[in-house]
Amino acid sequence: MVFSIIDAMTDGFSRTIERNGLVFVAVFVVLALLNALVVSVGFGSAADTSPVSALVGAVSGLLSIALGLVMIATAVIALRTFASDETETIPREFRSRKIAFATLNVFVGTFVFALLVAVGSVFLLVPGLFLLVSLYYWTVFVAVEDENFVRAFRSSWTLTSGSRLRLFGLGVAVLVAGLAVNGAAALPAVLLGDAAGFVLAQLVAAVVTVYTVATTARAYDQLRGLEHPPDAEPQPGSAGTPA
Repeated sequence: MVFSIIDAMTDGFSRTIERNGLVFVAVFVVLALLNALVVSVGFGSAADTSPVSALVGAVSGLLSIALGLVMIATAVIALRTFASDETETIPREFRSRKIAFATLNVFVGTFVFALLVAVGSVFLLVPGLFLLVSLYYWTVFVAVEDENFVRAFRSSWTLTSGSRLRLFGLGVAVLVAGLAVNGAAALPAVLLGDAAGFVLAQLVAAVVTVYTVATTARAYDQLRGLEHPPDAEPQPGSAGTPA
């Protein structure tokens, strides 16, 4: 068996439009809108040099960081959910099991991952893309397998071995799909005006984000199946079974 790009994309889409997927879309929209509000307040106070404005700016910055961490934690929970068979409810275990550990590892690991890909891209584009594809699934190992980001990099490297070209194709396909959806929503967002258009843009961005996370989790699950294929059911008449 080989990795199927179509299966990963269709599975990701079906999980996105099911109840759990829509819940994550709503959560990401709310968090994005809250962050936009906090950032706007911070920028508004930056023009004023008074102590009160400086305090408001500092608090806004801290709140923005906190919301960013909540977004990471939400992505961790989403990966756990989409990698499982749960479609209607989000188990409490997914929301509580080592969530601080996983969030911190994704936060720090993201900088390390970006640095590794950037260093690879400095020499040539191909090494950068190779590292991107080979290490991409590290976040799933952090979220689902409770690994730290260093071990998760190694696990992703092993998992993607033999399927990297197809995984690169999946990445390109998901990127193109995301760009197409965002592009299709650009004109309606402009016609709706500033506030409504901004909300629509955040909604579309949340849908694309959840679809990307869902597709990543379903691709991981498929790769795990290739790595550890289920035992074939014995056929009648074969050794060790009654005819």
